[in-house]
Amino acid sequence: MPKPSTFVASAGAIEVIVSLGSDSMNKLKNLFHNRVDMADYMVLTGIFLGALYWALESLLNVFSPEEISFYQEIFGPNINVVWPRLIVFCLFLMFGSHVQFTINERKKALEALKESEEKYRTILESIEEGYYEVDFEGYFIFVNDSLSKILGVPKVDLRFMNFWDFMDDKNAERIYQTFSECRRTGEPAKAFDCEFNIDGNIRYVEASASLLRDSKGVPTGYRGVLRDRTEKKKMEMDLLESYRKVHEARTATILGLAKLAEYRDEGTGTHLERIREYARILTVQLAMNPKFRGHIDQQYIDDIYQSSILHDIGKVGTPDALLLKPGELTEEEFEIIKRHTLMGGNALKAIESQIEGKSFLAMGREIAYNHHEKWDGSGYPRGLIGDAIPLSARIIALADVYDALTTKRFYKEAYSHDKARDMIFALKGKHFDPDMVNAFTAVAEKFNQVRKEKLKEEADFSQRPARAVGR
Repeated sequence: MPKPSTFVASAGAIEVIVSLGSDSMNKLKNLFHNRVDMADYMVLTGIFLGALYWALESLLNVFSPEEISFYQEIFGPNINVVWPRLIVFCLFLMFGSHVQFTINERKKALEALKESEEKYRTILESIEEGYYEVDFEGYFIFVNDSLSKILGVPKVDLRFMNFWDFMDDKNAERIYQTFSECRRTGEPAKAFDCEFNIDGNIRYVEASASLLRDSKGVPTGYRGVLRDRTEKKKMEMDLLESYRKVHEARTATILGLAKLAEYRDEGTGTHLERIREYARILTVQLAMNPKFRGHIDQQYIDDIYQSSILHDIGKVGTPDALLLKPGELTEEEFEIIKRHTLMGGNALKAIESQIEGKSFLAMGREIAYNHHEKWDGSGYPRGLIGDAIPLSARIIALADVYDALTTKRFYKEAYSHDKARDMIFALKGKHFDPDMVNAFTAVAEKFNQVRKEKLKEEADFSQRPARAVGR
């Protein structure tokens, strides 16, 4: 008979092992919940069963196996063969369970993939944007209903057509380069514009493109979205055309108003046309100077081109006797002439106050007020010095003087371009801002070219026969 202490020890060992096994299984299940697959659980089960068998064998050895006949009937005469049998049983149990688990999981994965693809296709079919998949040659692999609608071709027919069939050579080349860059870098191309030719009608499209890959991640073509922007594009073009017409009408109106003053002073010449060309040439040159680079942009150049012709608008309030006087003006007469700067500036200020937001008239106003100011402070009407004179007024001051020197007036003959250039250079730092003179020197030949072209236009106009006017 076994000793009681031995039995207690063996029983205690079994209880501890079972307890530890049970706790260990629970802890492992909790630890690896949703992280360990069925095969790993079966391995743990096999280890647990092996430990349980060892404990059971230890317990049975405590008793006399010869006295227990059912022991041999159950486990056989040789206890050594039980362990391999149990191992084989566990291995078959694990293998079979794992195979069944793998089959079930694959079925679930295939069903989930099929369901996902159906949802994916449903979403693609329901979106308003056109979705496409094409191979590297450009032939359609898949399109949704929206793309079929955009292209005006049934989906069935599109499967036999090429992406490039809907583009002219220019657009096809540009899109081909975009696709090639996408294939080379692997990076998607987002929101690029292209034009489709649908039965002779141009459709403006915003598109995207990325690589289409197979299940192994190998690129097989391109996929992307097309958004029809034709209506929006037409609205934008109509808006731009309307803006262009309004801009041209505004320019013509301003020029017409400015010429009311010019006709009274300088006849039907092209003074204003020359002034605005001089102003633009000089301003563009100044923009290259780091000192003015942050101040002069394209909008500034456009504004001074339009505003420059308003510099003498105040002369509409100056008596004809003074404007057309061929001889030298008296001091009192000159004081009256000088008032045109204030009258012009005030008139533009009054108009500007009726306009919401910033207007080009703001620049016209500062030019009208200050284009007779001089760098050394000897000008009028306020005797401003240096940078206190607005930049636009300093630009127009030089342009106006150059035009006055190189054209014939009631009180003088025209000087040559070279003489006018030398006279302006001599007044550097006195009448004119040194930076203005430096810029003028760099573009003096452009001034001369404009002068010749406009004077020729003026001469050609004066030689036209007068049109009879009915009574």
